[in-house]
Amino acid sequence: MGRGVGLLLLFLTSCYNPPQYIILDTAESAADSTSQRLSRPYGIGYNLVVNADSLLLLDERPMHWSEGVTDHTDSLWLRKHNQLVIAAMTTIPEDSVDSVWVKVARDQETMGWLHESDLLHATAPDDPISLFILFFSNGHVLWFLMFMAVAAAVALVHLVRHKRFRMIHLDDIPTIYPTLLTITLTMAAWLYALIQHSAPQMWVAFYFHPTLNPFSQPLLLCTFLCSVWALFLLSLAVIDDVMKMLPGPAAVLYMLSLLAVCMVLYLAISLTPLFLSAILSIAYIAFALYRYIRYARPRYLCGRCGQRLQQKGTCPHCGAIND
Repeated sequence: MGRGVGLLLLFLTSCYNPPQYIILDTAESAADSTSQRLSRPYGIGYNLVVNADSLLLLDERPMHWSEGVTDHTDSLWLRKHNQLVIAAMTTIPEDSVDSVWVKVARDQETMGWLHESDLLHATAPDDPISLFILFFSNGHVLWFLMFMAVAAAVALVHLVRHKRFRMIHLDDIPTIYPTLLTITLTMAAWLYALIQHSAPQMWVAFYFHPTLNPFSQPLLLCTFLCSVWALFLLSLAVIDDVMKMLPGPAAVLYMLSLLAVCMVLYLAISLTPLFLSAILSIAYIAFALYRYIRYARPRYLCGRCGQRLQQKGTCPHCGAIND
């Protein structure tokens, strides 16, 4: 459910409409930028936002010179969260640092040039989905999730030793949705890793032009986005079933245990090599289905109210005795 919650946030951000920016006269740079646009997922008029603490721009258009930026070069600084638009691109072949220069503008009065590499390191696409992807890809976030997963596991072990409560795979509730959620999460995490390893350029293109419409994407990315939608729908189904089947405190503990399992699954698949993560995914899916079929699947129906029962005896819903 950890990944499910994150991807739920990604879904909600798709409702956001990014602001419109100035459109600059870029006729003079059209010839210079044609080749760059052909090989890059962004070009003239593309909107960015500064995510570094600051960003240095040169006031004047770079020329074919060898000494580079000096103390006498006019410059200006942009700050974090400033919104930019790409106004022009040009190439300086003899520049040993980066031959591609980009002109960006915050407004009609604030614009300047910088290396493309500096631009990509200090900015992100001004789209909520892209910003979420950037945040979730941050190494610090991954370490935080690892810490939270370990802390949750320790807390759950402590609770299991002192008080019995319902938990996925160990003492599950009679509904398939939590198991389907963890299985879908496992598949989504592995598909994400597969895209990163086998089709990084496709992921870069998606990062700069994100969408949650799976049917407009290549098959691999389409499958991943379908799993995102499935996670969203399953998360709603899980919450609904858990709240119906368990009282408040028990429902909270169950969903916390589910969250911990999902975090561990995501980290295990993300931090292992692709082939090994595939084996782990298959092994977990087989284990999860076995535990549900063997221990959690309801085998009986109440003769009076028709509710699902795991064993014969008194129905917890209507009190009828089923022999």
